Amino acid sequence: MAAAPPAAAAGDLLYCLGLGLALGAVRDVCGLVLGRGRLRDFFCDVAAFACAAVLVCGFAAGASASGVPRWYMALGLLAGALAWRQAVSGALHRATRPLRRAANRLRAAAARRFAARRGKKAEKKTKRERNPKKMLQKDRRVLYN
Repeated sequence: MAAAPPAAAAGDLLYCLGLGLALGAVRDVCGLVLGRGRLRDFFCDVAAFACAAVLVCGFAAGASASGVPRWYMALGLLAGALAWRQAVSGALHRATRPLRRAANRLRAAAARRFAARRGKKAEKKTKRERNPKKMLQKDRRVLYN
């Protein structure tokens, strides 16, 4: 298959750069919504890699000048995602820090309230266990062998 002309290849590269920016934004929002953690980050990263593959192949099949995925398309996608990370991600995280702190406070208060309720139920159970009812059979029903 013949390569695309340089002007068309540059257009493809810029298009993939925009797709990379969008992918970086979605990955960043996913991290903000789901929170941070080793397992959550792993699954967000795997989903981002899968989305990157679908974006490159879909773009190549649908709108590319060459019609097939090329190395510069993947490079453009990577450059866009890294540009998002370097240029916008830090500002987005700083802007949402007060909201995340408020959400963490609410989550901690709800956890304390839930733990307090569970503690009261556990305390009631221990009182019952300390004074169990005697479950003896009545004399008239006792059978002797």
